[in-house]
Amino acid sequence: MTLKELMHLAQLRLKAATAFPVKRGHVLELLAAAARFKTWAAFDSAAFLADKGTDGEDLKAHALIVGRAIQLEIPATDALRVAQALCGLVEELKLSFVEREKLASVLHRTPPHAREYLDDEDEWSEDDWEGDWKEHRETDEPKRGSGSDPATKVQVQRLLTTSPLLLNCLERAVKLRPNDAVAHFALATFYRCDRPSPYLYEESLKGRKLSTIEQGWADNYLRAAPVYEKYFRHLRTATSLGDRMAALEYAEVVTGRTAYEAVDQMTGHVDAARMAAIAPDETHRMKWFRVAADEGSIDALSVLARRGDVDALKQLAALGDLDAIRTLAIDAVDQNQSTDAWQWQHLALLHGEDLTVSTMRAYHDGGQRDGQFYNSDFGGALYAEGDEGLDLPQISKVELAEAKKRARDIFDSAEARR
Repeated sequence: MTLKELMHLAQLRLKAATAFPVKRGHVLELLAAAARFKTWAAFDSAAFLADKGTDGEDLKAHALIVGRAIQLEIPATDALRVAQALCGLVEELKLSFVEREKLASVLHRTPPHAREYLDDEDEWSEDDWEGDWKEHRETDEPKRGSGSDPATKVQVQRLLTTSPLLLNCLERAVKLRPNDAVAHFALATFYRCDRPSPYLYEESLKGRKLSTIEQGWADNYLRAAPVYEKYFRHLRTATSLGDRMAALEYAEVVTGRTAYEAVDQMTGHVDAARMAAIAPDETHRMKWFRVAADEGSIDALSVLARRGDVDALKQLAALGDLDAIRTLAIDAVDQNQSTDAWQWQHLALLHGEDLTVSTMRAYHDGGQRDGQFYNSDFGGALYAEGDEGLDLPQISKVELAEAKKRARDIFDSAEARR
């Protein structure tokens, strides 16, 4: 249903309910009152109508409709009938409204660090990642639609696909207010898709006879190309209007240092993990890993720790990461920091592991018993795996008490934050 169709239907219902002629503009004012806004102009600048039972706000303030009807010089008796009829229509169509700020929050709210990283020679952990994060092209030519967190995409798309009225109101908004970044980004999210390949369609134009399957792909391109064009156009517009999350998605689509730097220089919320993914060099990538780590990303902390960042190691250790605790303990021993070494040992004990106990074991290498504990009765190749027990230095009772206190403080502080 479009807003125009809603107004027409509402006028018919109100005409049947009362002899007083209710103008279309009055219907809009009454709907705004039902949403607890003083005027339609105020509502139109702050919210969008929706239908089909979305998670929008309630739109059935009967008393406010009556009051607004009287303000519009509708007789009191007729005002009651108008309010009753309009509330009935709201219930029938499951009308509601979505505030602009709430919609913007949904668009910009990606669960922290939705994308996970591996390090060194490893690639992204997402199955659908295409290509190496290091490959960027200095171009504004659209490449692919990557977009924001999948959960957010689904949430917004479900909201729009279940509410044709909301979609229509967004389309109306960008026509009336071309600088409406929220509406443009919402529409981009709705139309979001990968860029379709025109290859087979272009081949058919050159005279190539396509197989049935190839013709199907060419037909799919003709259907998908206009959708992608809408997606890219709204995304580019939202980016030009200063929406940083839209700009991030645009940079993911077009790739290249220029697009990345545009996002980097903007202000406002942005997903640090995704910024690290599109960073054009290691310096920028590590910068965004640190931002992600400060925001609570365990994955980013792990990457920084593997790069030798001591603060990241200590943060992981405080969270109970035994590998980080062991690394810090070994480093403390190597640097003759005896109290620190015992501090990490006691923190490990609080998490149920003794760093002084060796976990080295021999395992079968290959054959039917590959990976099982080595049994000399079967013989064959073997390999060793595990950690050698840590040889801690001797310290005084005072130093040991200090080490235990530090470990307990770290442990209790972490537990209090859980």
